[in-house]
Amino acid sequence: MTSEAAQQYLDIVIQDDLKYDIRIENAHVQSGEFYNNGDPNDVLTADEIDDMGIRHNGGRRHVCSSGEPGCASGPEGIIDLMDDVANARICTLAWNASLEPGKQNMFMMRNLDERYEVEIGKWNEFGTMGEVPVAIREP
Repeated sequence: MTSEAAQQYLDIVIQDDLKYDIRIENAHVQSGEFYNNGDPNDVLTADEIDDMGIRHNGGRRHVCSSGEPGCASGPEGIIDLMDDVANARICTLAWNASLEPGKQNMFMMRNLDERYEVEIGKWNEFGTMGEVPVAIREP
């Protein structure tokens, strides 16, 4: 990962504070690639991300994405967080980490089910996006 695109990354740290497990579905990258936490050279497919679960009562899962080597754009993608017991979508998380100097990164939540509370912590709006903490709990 020596290209500039590969240096732009994000690590979504999802914490499950519910009483039930959360699973990830509908993972998709429009630009860039998913990789295994701690090893950017271990590229994961969207199907492998979709197979990930997050244990309840404080369990954590890292979903990592970076710019693809040789690509002129940074990572851009989405995932759905699902309540494993209720089989309900909690929310959709979307990101776009820019490579353009001075251009703002984007991380947002959509489709929030009001039965859940999702807190997105502080993250870098400019430059390398880095870690994005996300906590899910009951309101």
